[in-house]
Amino acid sequence: MEPSKAALLVLSAQQGNRRAFESLCEAFYQPSWRFAMKLSGQSASADDICQDVWTNIAKKLNQLKEPSAFRAWVFRAIYRRFVDLKQAEHRFEETQPAQAFETPDLDTSLSVLTLINRLADEERHCVYLFYLEQMSLRDIANILDIPQGTVKSRLNRARAQLRAMVNEEQTA
Repeated sequence: MEPSKAALLVLSAQQGNRRAFESLCEAFYQPSWRFAMKLSGQSASADDICQDVWTNIAKKLNQLKEPSAFRAWVFRAIYRRFVDLKQAEHRFEETQPAQAFETPDLDTSLSVLTLINRLADEERHCVYLFYLEQMSLRDIANILDIPQGTVKSRLNRARAQLRAMVNEEQTA
């Protein structure tokens, strides 16, 4: 959806137009779910994250002061909810006895998504938002709550790591 159209829908929804809010949901729910899925790696977690975030969006839409930033606002909310859940999970794990760690079976194909999934979280999140969601550096910085320069650094580091992975696969 074009940012200007989304901004008009946000303004209309803030004035109580239910159909405008439904249109926003139709346009942005799937991309936000895909981002939650990329972050969590589990569809049930992605469902929970999105349900929580979209419930909050419905309640707090009037607090959004810049309607043109709606998409970034949604993605930032998804990211923050994911981080909150991870921190809660980490606190829970600290109280549980240590268990054996199982590494996922990584597909060795040269699929770009497979290689991206092998990146560290910080780089993977930036790559996903920049290349797959086609967000600007400014929006990514806003979503991840980091400076734009850090986004650029993470993207450059991710590109270098992806090149190295491709070279590894080709020489193996």
